[in-house]
Amino acid sequence: MARPLKDGVDYWPFDVGLFRDKKIRLIRSEFGCKGAYIALELINAAYETNGYFKKWDDDDCYLMSDGVGGDCSPQLISEVVQGCVRRSLFDKRVFDMFGVLTSAGIQRRYMRIVGNSRDEIEIIREYWLLNVNNKKDVPASVLNKLTFISVSSIENPDNITGNINKTTDNRQSKVKESKVKKSKVNDNDMGGAASAPSPRRHFISIILNDGSEYPVYEDQISKWEQLYPAVNVKQELRKMAGWCEANPNRRKTKRGILSFINSWLSREQDRGGTRNGSNCTKRTGSSAEAKGRTPLGTVV
Repeated sequence: MARPLKDGVDYWPFDVGLFRDKKIRLIRSEFGCKGAYIALELINAAYETNGYFKKWDDDDCYLMSDGVGGDCSPQLISEVVQGCVRRSLFDKRVFDMFGVLTSAGIQRRYMRIVGNSRDEIEIIREYWLLNVNNKKDVPASVLNKLTFISVSSIENPDNITGNINKTTDNRQSKVKESKVKKSKVNDNDMGGAASAPSPRRHFISIILNDGSEYPVYEDQISKWEQLYPAVNVKQELRKMAGWCEANPNRRKTKRGILSFINSWLSREQDRGGTRNGSNCTKRTGSSAEAKGRTPLGTVV
């Protein structure tokens, strides 16, 4: 049996001027030589694992700390990751929404690495940062090899944001889409310069464990109202925001906040809901937190 084609690549073109790049220099200035080395390892991880991105969570901090050695603690790894995102070494929108490390530069190099060796190049739509109409981003020889798939719209309700405005109603983990053809690609559906996402209406923000805030938008609320029809979603979001404000040691991570919200709403739905002020379960306080219990068990 032939070995399956792996997603990652064995090499990437290491630019001779990489350590003179402003972003790398700022990382080195802030975190020292260890920081620059960690940043390089993060880029390597993106190419090695998935070719053009790397999903990142707390466990990866521990694994990289063990791998790079040199007294690089998981805390330092985490701080360097945040610094790399802050310095735009990795795309902030994709990282905040999906916990994924990627960049336009990584994706451009990936296109050129696999462009001649693969008959089909599978790209996750929500992570895509390039413009298929720009030959500097996607060479003409590669364009017809692209196939776009989508992550679950339930797990990632923000997937309409960014360079790609096309959405999917499929609730499976991935949705295979038809192969992209030149004649079917235009500025309105694949990150063209003329496209611009419609403005989103902000409703509330929930404080996270790192002190940043997760913004909740009206379009997300509409989806949750469909999923949990018995729940007064806006009121429950206010409760969540208040609970996180009052419980700093139990606040959620950027990756865990959506699971926190959905679990809270699902539990409220099972109790009978709170829409129109009614609830079939008589309780003291707003939720289990009133009795000193966290709604989701361990902090994620």
